[in-house]
Amino acid sequence: MSATASATIAVRLDEAVLRYPGTPAPAVDGLTLDVPTGGGVVITGADGAGTSAVIRALAGLLVPFSGLVEVLGSPAHDPALRPRVGYCPERRPFVRHLRVREVGVIVARVRGLGTAAAAPALRASGLDPDDARRVGGLELGDVRRLALACALVGDPDVLVLDDPWEYPETVEALGAARARGATVVLATPDPGGFPGLVGPLVTLPGGGDEQEGRP
Repeated sequence: MSATASATIAVRLDEAVLRYPGTPAPAVDGLTLDVPTGGGVVITGADGAGTSAVIRALAGLLVPFSGLVEVLGSPAHDPALRPRVGYCPERRPFVRHLRVREVGVIVARVRGLGTAAAAPALRASGLDPDDARRVGGLELGDVRRLALACALVGDPDVLVLDDPWEYPETVEALGAARARGATVVLATPDPGGFPGLVGPLVTLPGGGDEQEGRP
Protein backbone atom coordinates (compact mmCIF):
# COMPACT_ATOMS: atom_id res chain seq x y z
CA MET A 1 0.00 0.00 0.00
CA SER A 2 1.46 3.38 -0.98
CA ALA A 3 1.88 6.27 1.45
CA THR A 4 -0.64 8.27 -0.59
CA ALA A 5 -3.23 5.51 -0.39
CA SER A 6 -2.68 5.18 3.35
CA ALA A 7 -3.20 8.91 3.86
CA THR A 8 -6.58 8.82 2.11
CA ILE A 9 -7.95 5.89 4.14
CA ALA A 10 -8.81 6.61 7.77
CA VAL A 11 -10.25 3.19 8.69
CA ARG A 12 -9.21 -0.10 7.11
CA LEU A 13 -10.28 -3.68 7.83
CA ASP A 14 -8.73 -6.36 5.64
CA GLU A 15 -10.00 -9.92 6.07
CA ALA A 16 -10.49 -9.09 9.76
CA VAL A 17 -11.53 -11.96 12.03
CA LEU A 18 -12.84 -10.72 15.38
CA ARG A 19 -13.42 -13.06 18.29
CA TYR A 20 -14.38 -12.28 21.86
CA PRO A 21 -12.21 -13.97 24.53
CA GLY A 22 -13.69 -17.27 25.61
CA THR A 23 -15.90 -17.73 22.56
CA PRO A 24 -14.97 -20.34 19.94
CA ALA A 25 -16.85 -18.81 17.02
CA PRO A 26 -15.80 -15.48 15.52
CA ALA A 27 -18.14 -12.52 15.90
CA VAL A 28 -16.88 -11.26 12.54
CA ASP A 29 -15.28 -13.57 10.01
CA GLY A 30 -13.18 -11.96 7.28
CA LEU A 31 -14.53 -8.41 6.99
CA THR A 32 -12.89 -6.07 4.48
CA LEU A 33 -13.84 -2.40 4.59
CA ASP A 34 -12.18 0.93 3.77
CA VAL A 35 -13.49 4.28 4.99
CA PRO A 36 -11.84 7.33 3.43
CA THR A 37 -10.49 10.19 5.50
CA GLY A 38 -13.36 12.57 6.18
CA GLY A 39 -15.90 9.97 5.09
CA GLY A 40 -18.35 7.83 6.98
CA VAL A 41 -20.14 4.50 7.03
CA VAL A 42 -23.12 3.02 8.88
CA ILE A 43 -22.75 -0.66 9.79
CA THR A 44 -25.86 -2.70 10.47
CA GLY A 45 -26.93 -6.33 10.71
CA ALA A 46 -29.07 -8.81 12.60
CA ASP A 47 -28.50 -9.44 16.30
CA GLY A 48 -25.12 -11.10 16.71
CA ALA A 49 -23.85 -10.11 13.27
CA GLY A 50 -20.78 -8.49 14.82
CA THR A 51 -21.50 -4.78 14.57
CA SER A 52 -20.37 -4.08 18.13
CA ALA A 53 -17.26 -6.22 17.61
CA VAL A 54 -16.25 -4.00 14.70
CA ILE A 55 -16.68 -0.84 16.77
CA ARG A 56 -14.78 -2.29 19.72
CA ALA A 57 -11.95 -3.35 17.41
CA LEU A 58 -11.73 0.14 15.93
CA ALA A 59 -11.67 1.58 19.45
CA GLY A 60 -8.72 -0.69 20.27
CA LEU A 61 -10.69 -2.78 22.77
CA LEU A 62 -10.69 -5.98 20.72
CA VAL A 63 -7.51 -7.09 18.98
CA PRO A 64 -8.22 -8.98 15.74
CA PHE A 65 -7.71 -12.73 15.84
CA SER A 66 -6.36 -12.44 12.31
CA GLY A 67 -6.40 -9.95 9.47
CA LEU A 68 -5.94 -6.22 9.67
CA VAL A 69 -7.73 -3.48 11.63
CA GLU A 70 -6.13 -0.07 11.17
CA VAL A 71 -7.11 3.46 12.12
CA LEU A 72 -5.20 6.43 10.70
CA GLY A 73 -2.52 4.11 9.38
CA SER A 74 -1.76 2.36 12.69
CA PRO A 75 -3.09 -0.79 14.37
CA ALA A 76 -6.34 0.21 16.04
CA HIS A 77 -5.11 -0.91 19.48
CA ASP A 78 -2.07 1.43 19.34
CA PRO A 79 -2.26 3.64 22.50
CA ALA A 80 -0.93 6.58 20.46
CA LEU A 81 -4.36 6.77 18.78
CA ARG A 82 -6.26 7.62 21.99
CA PRO A 83 -6.27 11.41 21.46
CA ARG A 84 -7.43 10.97 17.86
CA VAL A 85 -10.25 8.41 18.19
CA GLY A 86 -13.50 9.02 20.05
CA TYR A 87 -15.51 5.99 21.17
CA CYS A 88 -19.23 5.91 22.01
CA PRO A 89 -19.98 2.57 23.74
CA GLU A 90 -23.34 0.85 23.59
CA ARG A 91 -23.77 -0.42 27.13
CA ARG A 92 -23.52 1.43 30.45
CA PRO A 93 -19.73 1.68 30.44
CA PHE A 94 -19.12 3.75 33.55
CA VAL A 95 -18.61 2.97 37.22
CA ARG A 96 -22.01 3.63 38.77
CA HIS A 97 -20.80 5.87 41.59
CA LEU A 98 -19.07 8.34 39.26
CA ARG A 99 -20.76 11.66 38.59
CA VAL A 100 -21.53 12.82 35.06
CA ARG A 101 -19.01 15.67 35.29
CA GLU A 102 -16.33 13.26 36.53
CA VAL A 103 -16.81 10.90 33.58
CA GLY A 104 -16.08 13.68 31.11
CA VAL A 105 -12.92 14.69 32.96
CA ILE A 106 -11.68 11.10 33.21
CA VAL A 107 -12.16 10.55 29.47
CA ALA A 108 -10.26 13.76 28.73
CA ARG A 109 -7.37 12.66 30.94
CA VAL A 110 -7.23 9.14 29.53
CA ARG A 111 -7.02 10.60 26.05
CA GLY A 112 -4.17 12.90 27.08
CA LEU A 113 -6.22 16.09 26.87
CA GLY A 114 -6.80 18.92 29.29
CA THR A 115 -9.81 18.53 31.56
CA ALA A 116 -11.40 21.59 29.92
CA ALA A 117 -12.07 19.41 26.86
CA ALA A 118 -14.89 17.67 28.74
CA ALA A 119 -17.29 20.61 29.01
CA PRO A 120 -17.93 21.27 25.29
CA ALA A 121 -18.51 17.56 24.68
CA LEU A 122 -21.03 17.30 27.51
CA ARG A 123 -22.88 20.40 26.29
CA ALA A 124 -22.98 19.09 22.72
CA SER A 125 -24.59 15.90 24.03
CA GLY A 126 -27.31 17.74 25.92
CA LEU A 127 -25.73 17.46 29.37
CA ASP A 128 -24.60 20.05 31.91
CA PRO A 129 -20.80 20.06 32.40
CA ASP A 130 -21.46 20.57 36.14
CA ASP A 131 -23.95 17.69 36.34
CA ALA A 132 -23.42 16.02 39.73
CA ARG A 133 -25.79 13.09 39.17
CA ARG A 134 -24.25 9.67 39.61
CA VAL A 135 -24.15 7.36 36.62
CA GLY A 136 -26.07 4.65 38.48
CA GLY A 137 -29.06 6.97 38.86
CA LEU A 138 -29.30 8.12 35.25
CA GLU A 139 -32.19 7.30 32.98
CA LEU A 140 -31.10 5.27 29.96
CA GLY A 141 -31.48 8.25 27.67
CA ASP A 142 -28.91 10.24 29.63
CA VAL A 143 -26.59 7.21 29.70
CA ARG A 144 -26.68 7.31 25.91
CA ARG A 145 -26.03 11.08 25.93
CA LEU A 146 -23.06 10.54 28.23
CA ALA A 147 -21.70 7.81 25.96
CA LEU A 148 -21.93 10.24 23.03
CA ALA A 149 -20.12 12.90 25.05
CA CYS A 150 -17.24 10.51 25.66
CA ALA A 151 -16.76 10.15 21.90
CA LEU A 152 -16.84 13.90 21.32
CA VAL A 153 -14.21 14.93 23.89
CA GLY A 154 -11.47 16.86 22.13
CA ASP A 155 -13.03 16.80 18.63
CA PRO A 156 -11.21 13.62 17.55
CA ASP A 157 -10.25 12.83 13.97
CA VAL A 158 -12.23 9.57 13.99
CA LEU A 159 -15.52 8.81 15.74
CA VAL A 160 -16.61 5.21 16.30
CA LEU A 161 -20.12 4.89 17.74
CA ASP A 162 -21.94 1.78 18.90
CA ASP A 163 -25.72 2.12 18.59
CA PRO A 164 -26.12 5.83 19.38
CA TRP A 165 -29.67 7.03 19.78
CA GLU A 166 -30.93 9.37 17.08
CA TYR A 167 -31.40 12.36 19.35
CA PRO A 168 -31.28 15.89 17.90
CA GLU A 169 -28.01 16.29 19.83
CA THR A 170 -26.60 13.22 18.11
CA VAL A 171 -27.60 14.43 14.68
CA GLU A 172 -26.15 17.89 15.32
CA ALA A 173 -22.90 16.49 16.75
CA LEU A 174 -22.37 14.11 13.85
CA GLY A 175 -23.15 16.82 11.33
CA ALA A 176 -20.58 19.09 13.00
CA ALA A 177 -18.00 16.28 13.04
CA ARG A 178 -18.45 15.59 9.35
CA ALA A 179 -18.31 19.33 8.58
CA ARG A 180 -14.88 19.65 10.25
CA GLY A 181 -13.58 16.62 8.33
CA ALA A 182 -13.84 13.88 10.92
CA THR A 183 -14.29 10.26 9.83
CA VAL A 184 -17.34 8.52 11.33
CA VAL A 185 -18.04 4.79 11.70
CA LEU A 186 -21.42 4.12 13.28
CA ALA A 187 -23.01 0.76 14.08
CA THR A 188 -26.74 0.38 14.68
CA PRO A 189 -29.47 -2.25 14.22
CA ASP A 190 -31.85 0.53 13.12
CA PRO A 191 -30.15 2.86 10.62
CA GLY A 192 -32.98 5.41 10.59
CA GLY A 193 -31.67 8.66 9.17
CA PHE A 194 -28.02 7.93 9.92
CA PRO A 195 -27.01 6.83 6.39
CA GLY A 196 -28.04 10.21 4.96
CA LEU A 197 -26.06 11.96 7.68
CA VAL A 198 -22.99 9.74 7.96
CA GLY A 199 -22.48 7.73 4.77
CA PRO A 200 -23.20 4.44 2.98
CA LEU A 201 -24.89 1.52 4.70
CA VAL A 202 -22.93 -1.72 5.12
CA THR A 203 -24.88 -4.80 6.24
CA LEU A 204 -22.97 -7.58 7.96
CA PRO A 205 -24.11 -11.14 7.22
CA GLY A 206 -24.98 -13.73 9.81
CA GLY A 207 -25.66 -13.30 13.50
CA GLY A 208 -26.01 -15.24 16.72
CA ASP A 209 -22.82 -15.30 18.78
CA GLU A 210 -21.65 -11.72 19.23
CA GLN A 211 -23.19 -10.90 22.57
CA GLU A 212 -21.88 -13.90 24.48
CA GLY A 213 -18.32 -12.71 24.91
CA ARG A 214 -19.11 -9.10 25.67
CA PRO A 215 -18.58 -7.75 29.19
